[in-house]
Amino acid sequence: MSRLSIALKTWLIPVRYGLERWSYTLQRVSGVAIILFFVMHIAETGNVVGGPTVWTIPPYEYARQVWNETKEFLANPIFDIGLVLLAFMIFFHTFNGIRLTLVHFGVLLEKPKRPEYPYHPGSMSKAQRALFWLSIVLATAAIIYSLDVFFKVLQI
Repeated sequence: MSRLSIALKTWLIPVRYGLERWSYTLQRVSGVAIILFFVMHIAETGNVVGGPTVWTIPPYEYARQVWNETKEFLANPIFDIGLVLLAFMIFFHTFNGIRLTLVHFGVLLEKPKRPEYPYHPGSMSKAQRALFWLSIVLATAAIIYSLDVFFKVLQI
């Protein structure tokens, strides 16, 4: 196995690691996914407005045609499922990022202790764990809400 594949395997498959590694992996994966969504969203928005050629045709029929074609293309449940997953990633990335910012400024760090067996690292204090699970709960609530918006799964 190459060094790159070993590095990616340990980064993307945090099965035997603790909550710290899961938090790290989810933060990185959600950040990359959000960036990719923004790039695709800009390209899709450019298609909806028709690009620079739409403003050269006076009746603007071309713009209406591009709008309808893009709307038909995006009227697919696969895109809706992608938006549901994106809602989870955005909420998790936001609230976990707030936790990381508080840790960076030293608000949620534990007092250093002597490393005795069994060693539990102080990098994830009880308050940090609570905020991590709160970010998971809020992201799951975002999934439930977006599933209801797209697929009407809740009968309220």
